[in-house]
Amino acid sequence: MFNIDEMIDAFRRRVLDIDCKRMVLSQNKEGSEHFEGPGYIRQAIDGKITFKIYVAAHNANPFSHLDSMFKSVGKLHGDESFFDLEAIAHDGMRWTARQILPKPSWDAADMTVLLSGDLQSMKAHLDMPQSNHNLRLHFFEKYEVPLSKWSMTVKHGNTYHVKDRAEFAACGAKFEVWQPEDSAGTIVELTSEAPLPIAFDLRIQEALQYLTGKSAFWGAKLQSHDYELQLELSSPRRRSARTQFSPPISPGSLDFLEHGWRLFEAYLKYVTQETHATHWNPVAYHLYSACETTANSVDAWAIGISVATEAVADLIPLIIDEKKENELAAYQERVLKWLADQSDLSEDMKKRAKKHITDMGNKRAKDTLYGLASIGRVEKNYIDSWTYLRNKHVHPKIKDIKKPTPDDIQKLLNHIHKVEVLLRQLTFHLIGYKGPFTDYGQNGCPSKQYPLTPEISQV
Repeated sequence: MFNIDEMIDAFRRRVLDIDCKRMVLSQNKEGSEHFEGPGYIRQAIDGKITFKIYVAAHNANPFSHLDSMFKSVGKLHGDESFFDLEAIAHDGMRWTARQILPKPSWDAADMTVLLSGDLQSMKAHLDMPQSNHNLRLHFFEKYEVPLSKWSMTVKHGNTYHVKDRAEFAACGAKFEVWQPEDSAGTIVELTSEAPLPIAFDLRIQEALQYLTGKSAFWGAKLQSHDYELQLELSSPRRRSARTQFSPPISPGSLDFLEHGWRLFEAYLKYVTQETHATHWNPVAYHLYSACETTANSVDAWAIGISVATEAVADLIPLIIDEKKENELAAYQERVLKWLADQSDLSEDMKKRAKKHITDMGNKRAKDTLYGLASIGRVEKNYIDSWTYLRNKHVHPKIKDIKKPTPDDIQKLLNHIHKVEVLLRQLTFHLIGYKGPFTDYGQNGCPSKQYPLTPEISQV
């Protein structure tokens, strides 16, 4: 009998071992190569899912593989290069996997072949119809999340209570988040009467990353799908071991406990509604990139934070000052008319000058930031810190590249923390969040309320 929880636990502990009586590997193109035989699926020491097939029947030859390998050197693999896997375990469970590049090993003596390879993920297809739309995500790491409910547990014969769960509603679904005491993991489970949005697991992953300031990838996903329940196991993703990205609300504050899931809900709603034809929401992508850079040098941290701030600012429509717009348009018209009358200038010079004049009307990230500061959406004096990081680290001059003193490093860290707050405030504006946040740019990291008042934003 297939036990879902035991399978997930074995995968979490990296001891997954599935013997298969039949495995079929087929290429994704017409007249495709086909391999079939018994084999197994196991986990490597690093947690990666691997497979091996003792091929009993096939329609391939080693020369076609060598030819394909040499043709693809230095190129991305096309869809036709990948294989799909279907495996039947000895317990009768059907597993499937896609996007596989197998590694064949040919025996020149009798032309037999042994196939092995890695799997990004694989699915078990369970004949277990569900009355509601269900989704459960297992993250094999304990994140700092607001937990408010208690569970009774027994250990060494002693009964006691632990605070290990949270319940809330978001995006039309009932959520339960818990962290079992006997495992190093975080589980997010939800049920909904209505169908869940497409790729909702990714949106939840993005919201968890936003709330915690940490990179998060689920390791196991259990989801209802039509008339079956699907269990998907995913190989560990490559990520930085230790990041220093600050979460929007400090986990050590009462605000985190009282408002954390409301912030999670606001962000989840935004990325669900605003993600179109992309794997990740653009905001989530920029925040993830910024987070990963914090695990490297302080210069990489400065670059990652300042680039992400500019990218997110570019997603926000510019607040138009009609008076300034009319003034600029009149100025451009006058100067362009004057430029056209200058007969002593070459056409190339005129072309370059015209470009500079017309570009004056283009939206800049700094224009957006100052516009938001004027209405209390971002800290005005933190914009100077962003300008400092951008000029000194993203576009450095020779004079900027020198051995730093301890004072230089402290100054740089102060600017970084202010820009992180600026970046978070931009996301608050995008997702429509109103409530407390932590200002890491000030001594003592005080709690503040968002939106700011215009007077506070200009201190």
